[in-house]
Amino acid sequence: ALISLVMLLALSACSTQTVKTTSVTPMLTGNTGIPEEQLLDVGIGIFDPGLDEVDKSRKELTFADVRHAETFYVSHLLSKTLQSNGSWGVVRVVPGNLESSDVAVNGTILQSDGEAMKMRVKVSDASGRVWYEKEYEEVVSKYSYDPKLRRNEDSFQGLYNRIANDMLQYRQKNMNPEKIASIRTIAQLQFAKGFAPEVFDEYLAENRQGIIRIKRLPATNDPMLARIQGIRERDNMYIDTLQDYYSNFAREMEQPYTEFRRLSYEEVMKLDRIQADARRNMFLGVAAILGGLVATQSSSNAVVYSSIGALGAGGFLIKDAFNKNAEAQMRLEQIAELGSSLEQEIAPQTIELEERTVTLSGSVEEQYAQWREILADIYANEIGEEPSNSF
Repeated sequence: ALISLVMLLALSACSTQTVKTTSVTPMLTGNTGIPEEQLLDVGIGIFDPGLDEVDKSRKELTFADVRHAETFYVSHLLSKTLQSNGSWGVVRVVPGNLESSDVAVNGTILQSDGEAMKMRVKVSDASGRVWYEKEYEEVVSKYSYDPKLRRNEDSFQGLYNRIANDMLQYRQKNMNPEKIASIRTIAQLQFAKGFAPEVFDEYLAENRQGIIRIKRLPATNDPMLARIQGIRERDNMYIDTLQDYYSNFAREMEQPYTEFRRLSYEEVMKLDRIQADARRNMFLGVAAILGGLVATQSSSNAVVYSSIGALGAGGFLIKDAFNKNAEAQMRLEQIAELGSSLEQEIAPQTIELEERTVTLSGSVEEQYAQWREILADIYANEIGEEPSNSF
């Protein structure tokens, strides 16, 4: 029985393997003839870096600077994927609040190490109804980084395609024209509430589950609503200009990021081999103790303890090797610099308005916050009141 147990332990230490593929999940396409009034616009929030949720086995291969830059990159890539689907209205990466988006997508990066990408995605609409919350994972092979085999797309494009497919299938299954019209109206009134809550709050009601419904509608010729619509058009135009920043950033990041992930993939493979060897040694050490295959128990214990140590130290060894890799460090610095350029400060923007010229400065998020304050001032001046403090 002991011999059988020894053999079982030895085999279990060698039998686990990860199946990888270079195939990419195809993206579903909906009916391209959907009337414009039936298209839902999508707002994508900047993804959370998820640094507090990194798995212990991958902490040593997670670089905070890279992860922060990835938040912009994956948000843009998802928006690009959804836009190419042809089943939605305008898809934008939004640096601020998503409450007034027809459909809002929020996400957290849980793992990204060159071999695997894992993220948690939550999709909801303007009524507060959560469509779904789900974790997505994609594991790639070394061939995904082979220049001769690489397609002109991200190595993890299949993951983004699955998100797009799930969103489309949910909409097709659960959304009829009446629901879509209601969501679009709620989004419009939510936007209006941000500028004139005392006026537009009475049009909406929220139940205990946080679901918003329309109590009544303002008149179609309501002058305040017309002003709000004008403000919203300006806001959308500004957000559209921000898409250029995210697009340029993704374009500049693509090459160093791909190379960084290729190098990271190689180090992950080394880490997996170290940990697999350590697990095998630990199993054999335990088997030796159980079967009396060595002269003294203390020596077998030494095998076990050293193997446990190797399991924990493998990540540190790999990260040390990664830090000494000149090419990896160069890519890391490139990505960190690109990420900080968006997080810290971009070129000031000068905007010509009818009554004045304004200059916005700071990061993308800071400039957008300044822009919303300017819109609040414009609206207040139009109605002859003090600006709202909602922003």
